[in-house]
Amino acid sequence: MAFVAAYIVPVRVPGPMNHPIKYKIVTGVFAFLYDFSRFLESIIGIPYYTLINTMVDSFDRIKVRTFDRGQVLYHDQYIDNVLVRMYTPTNVSKAALSPVIIFFHGGGFFFGSIYSHDTMNYHMSMHTNAKVISVNYRLTPSVYHPIPTEDSIKVVRYVMDNYREFSIDPKQVFLSGDSAGGNIAVVVERKLRREQKPLIRGVLLLYPLLQLVNFRSPSYVRYLPYQILSLLREDILTQVTNFYVNASFIENELFNNQHLSSEDYNKFHSKLNLQISDEHQIIGESHPDTWKLFDHNISPLLADDDILHNTPPTFICACTYDVFLSDSQLYFQRLQKLDVKDVTYKEYRIFHGAMTFLDFPVVFNEAFDIVYDSAQFIINRTTFII
Repeated sequence: MAFVAAYIVPVRVPGPMNHPIKYKIVTGVFAFLYDFSRFLESIIGIPYYTLINTMVDSFDRIKVRTFDRGQVLYHDQYIDNVLVRMYTPTNVSKAALSPVIIFFHGGGFFFGSIYSHDTMNYHMSMHTNAKVISVNYRLTPSVYHPIPTEDSIKVVRYVMDNYREFSIDPKQVFLSGDSAGGNIAVVVERKLRREQKPLIRGVLLLYPLLQLVNFRSPSYVRYLPYQILSLLREDILTQVTNFYVNASFIENELFNNQHLSSEDYNKFHSKLNLQISDEHQIIGESHPDTWKLFDHNISPLLADDDILHNTPPTFICACTYDVFLSDSQLYFQRLQKLDVKDVTYKEYRIFHGAMTFLDFPVVFNEAFDIVYDSAQFIINRTTFII
């Protein structure tokens, strides 16, 4: 009862959704894990995020995969010194060149792994009949930008250059990522495009984090107070930014946009062709690290028009209850204004991170809706070569 009173009852549901009680329980459990890991950190000195990662990853070895009926085989291996988990549908001919989805997990660049996102990738492989390669890039703060992206692009380059080794069709390579992994997927595609590699067949973005400049967008203002899953909160999001770009921002500074000068603020809005709102107060001068955040390899939403104009087919999955919702909406609007072909935007009345809740008993129906729609995006753009 003490746990319920301390961690479940206080959880605020951000809006109408199916299974609000289940959401409260999941969010309360994450709040408890956060507090418990912080307590352990104070005793043994191991960072809380390392402890949480270790706890979450350990479930991969012991969980009962009720969804696994042999439709997909999977194994772990290294590709160019980067650990990956590879999923192969069992009903695909070994003589065929198969489509492949190369996936980059979310977690703010400092959390998550191929293990935390295992179930969603199993389902994506099963429902698309495509191979899936899930990339375990190195995490911050042990490394900084651009290492997570460089690890990811190494895998994609190797797979495309050695496609026969994996029996994949180099003309049917899809990139996918959730949250911070969506950021990586966009950046990797653009780097490959500059290198004149075979064109990526499509990009699948699941509630992506697409900019680290403006922390007063409408979705931040609306949903940050709810501390979605007890993870989308000011202290953790500040660490996401500081860890990734090796910076020294503080919470009050970021979430009041006080790290931006008037010139910075104008630059952000001019990139998006947005009118400046009077509701924001800009105080002080630009933070010494703010210039890093405008790099389009860190905030891909802010890339120049000529980069966005050649964006390949893209599926943007947005969650209603998400501080990053505005990122998805603005990215879709920019692609529309540039008349980019074959761009799909769908919004689901569910919370950020929903795709990682596909295991019994923590299952949300909307997460499967995202799986099915994402799979259909892939299926509609693939052909099998025998």
